[in-house]
Amino acid sequence: MNDSKREELFTQWMAEHRAIVVKVARSFASTNADTDDLIQEILIRLWASIDQFRGESKPSTWIYRVALNRALTWKRDTGRRPKTAPTDDLSYVAATTKADDQYHLNRLYEQIRQLSKIDRSLMLLSLDGFSYAEMSDITGITESNVGARLSRARNTLMAAISEDTA
Repeated sequence: MNDSKREELFTQWMAEHRAIVVKVARSFASTNADTDDLIQEILIRLWASIDQFRGESKPSTWIYRVALNRALTWKRDTGRRPKTAPTDDLSYVAATTKADDQYHLNRLYEQIRQLSKIDRSLMLLSLDGFSYAEMSDITGITESNVGARLSRARNTLMAAISEDTA
């Protein structure tokens, strides 16, 4: 693929699906600086992998696969990094929300970050309406395992949110 075609496709993908990249980064990084770094790394990986996209899946599925794989690798590689204060700046949220909604959204991301890497990935895909088959394709686990893990992850999130509001 020539550079102008690659640039055109990348620009189109980011116009339509940038929120996927931001959502994945926010779910794996706990500070604004880390979120920025991870977004950059995901974008670089997407750019480098454009030639591998064969059109056998939707672009959003491909973007999720690349973003989640990069986030998982990033998380593993930075696992020994000292933790800093969690992010409370919601400038990364694509849609403007009310202050109360921002607080709850931030709390939700905090709880999602507490899930295991695969459960976190599945939760993000579920929130975006992907089917179990699509989640299975993206993550490489069976559809039945997707269902079981999502059920447990949802229960974990509901319990944490219930405790938070009590």
